[in-house]
Amino acid sequence: MRSKLALSATLLAALVGITGCSSSAPEPTPTQSATPTQSQTQTPEPEPEPVFVPAPLTGVLYEEGTNPLLALPAISAKIDNTTPGRPQLALNDADVVYVTRVEVGLTRLLPVWHSRMPQTIGPVRSVRPVDALIIDPYDGIFVYSGGQAPFKSAAKATGLVMSDEDTEMDNDTYFREESRVAPWNLYFKAADLQQLYAAEQPAPKPGFVFDAIPTAVASGTPVLGLSVDYPEMFSQWELGTATFPWSAAAEPAWLRTQDRKEHVQDDGARVVAKNVVVIEVVHDLSFVDPKYGAIPKAKIVDNAGIAHVFSDGYYIQGTWAKGAQDEPILLFDEAGEPLKLAIGNTWVEMMDLPRSSLDIVLPEAASE
Repeated sequence: MRSKLALSATLLAALVGITGCSSSAPEPTPTQSATPTQSQTQTPEPEPEPVFVPAPLTGVLYEEGTNPLLALPAISAKIDNTTPGRPQLALNDADVVYVTRVEVGLTRLLPVWHSRMPQTIGPVRSVRPVDALIIDPYDGIFVYSGGQAPFKSAAKATGLVMSDEDTEMDNDTYFREESRVAPWNLYFKAADLQQLYAAEQPAPKPGFVFDAIPTAVASGTPVLGLSVDYPEMFSQWELGTATFPWSAAAEPAWLRTQDRKEHVQDDGARVVAKNVVVIEVVHDLSFVDPKYGAIPKAKIVDNAGIAHVFSDGYYIQGTWAKGAQDEPILLFDEAGEPLKLAIGNTWVEMMDLPRSSLDIVLPEAASE
């Protein structure tokens, strides 16, 4: 299935849930007075009901006080996605992962970790022009390994903590992995970084809207998978099941394939997502590097377009919209209402038009 451009915009909402329990009064013993005392006849007050709070970037509910990471800043990082850079570390721990176009038709990843924070992340690569537009709404810490001056300046202007080998020289938070060769060997200690800058940055604000029954399931069409064909890379997702950190049993999931090979992490686990969002977006190619040529920059600020949303084995077409740079990307259905995702992690494929294309696998097509 191919796609066209359409525009729309509005705003969003959030959610919360509660449960409860009670206790009973003790029975009098034979040694107690036959005449009930005041304390024996009083009904004990019920225990307070637990309060649950949603993780802002996944919608997963946690009992209040059980996940201290929710009060800490997020970490965004520029991660390599080429063959020498794979397998990457801890992609399944990220709340959101963006697939972004870079030069010569390649892609890189920009994950955002918050509600689950791994000890180590990598391999880290250099900043690109679109990064500032993506990371600004999340606040927190941005991890990268250098880059061209205008790209670094744009990222620094967001006000996030800029973290690279130079800034962390005295903090023992970066290291070179001996089993890999440069430049695909730079790792960082994510949990240490998050604690180090906890007082300097706030926790991220919600962007996407989540629901136990996502919009795609309520109003969409069953599908078996999807693929995005970038100029020099191929991203594919097939319907399957996975056990997520927030669930006791296996749930519907999208299983990732990169360049026609199963995409696995450094620990051997298959890369999975509860939601895959493909946004159609024109890219600015005006910045031309003398060596690598045009370096794409997705035109997402003060813009809108078609969004293809895949949740729990269902697909629905909607729209995406983003206002100022520090505002999040929002999703809407055809009526202009917030388009709700399945509770859990999300991958956003930023499909550049007209150089990339989307194919959707329908059940009837698979049976032919």
